[in-house]
Amino acid sequence: MKSKRVKKTCHRKAVSLLAVILACSFGITGCQDEKVLENQKAYRQVGINKMNEGDYAAAVDAFQKALDLSQAEVGEMELDICYYKATAQYNSGDTKGAVTTCNALVDYNKKDSRAYFIRGCIYLKEGDSDKAKKDFDKALDFCGNNYALYLSVYENLAGAGFTQEAEELMAKGLKLKGDQPEDYRERGHIYLIRGDYDNARKELDQAINKGDTKALLYLAQVYDAQNDAKKASSLYESYLKKNGSDVAVMTNLAEMQMEAGKYQKALEMFQTALKADNIENEKQLRRNEIICYENLLDFAAAKEKMASYIKDFPEDKEAQREHVFLQTR
Repeated sequence: MKSKRVKKTCHRKAVSLLAVILACSFGITGCQDEKVLENQKAYRQVGINKMNEGDYAAAVDAFQKALDLSQAEVGEMELDICYYKATAQYNSGDTKGAVTTCNALVDYNKKDSRAYFIRGCIYLKEGDSDKAKKDFDKALDFCGNNYALYLSVYENLAGAGFTQEAEELMAKGLKLKGDQPEDYRERGHIYLIRGDYDNARKELDQAINKGDTKALLYLAQVYDAQNDAKKASSLYESYLKKNGSDVAVMTNLAEMQMEAGKYQKALEMFQTALKADNIENEKQLRRNEIICYENLLDFAAAKEKMASYIKDFPEDKEAQREHVFLQTR
């Protein structure tokens, strides 16, 4: 049985409507004027920032401004912006507009796996599972050895209650051929999701032996799922050393330190994670920071942090009650 942390981590990887694939940017090419390209990239970044803030209408506007600068050319930059635009349109409530954007992408390239995937996600969320499954099938037909896409489709189908179809899809994904380090890593990831930890270890060990340091993360999750906190913690730390700052992993490791009673170490890691750009889990990080201060008996710091926290997150009633308690310390 998977641990709560592994379920949480796996869910976090595909919890958003359009999942992992949209986080991947293309290489930027094209023949636009350098100044125009610079402005286009700036509008694109504004759109991404607005999406992170939850202001999807403003994001759509920014992405459209970026597209308006395309000078009637369609390159990888424009396609990338369209993927983001479709996501923002759907999240802003403009389902029809999002589908129209996806239709345009498919019309431009009948083998655009990302466009089919996005449109499939939209249909699934709108309750049209037949159209969704057809688009997902097309996406996978054209994606090659894109394990990430298989995982994203799996998460969306499983999340919508289509468990059998999702499991069949994962079994199909495991049959993909490939002997590159990342192939072993992603097959190990699929086994991890399925709870087959023995095969997950075998594939991930192969990836690591071939020099894939990212596989350390999934191997850590394997041991985490089997309640081997010591081994998991060591692997998480190795992953961070080799892959730089990863907020999700750092948060996971900090939570393990906190559960082990190592509050000072956990506090340092939470605070490091809070310094990252565009963090998605700021609320939970700040809450854990306060918990660490409380357990370190630094009530003055906890009180100060809590006052700032409830100002930014007034809907957290439990935190408000705790703030009252801290006033007595």
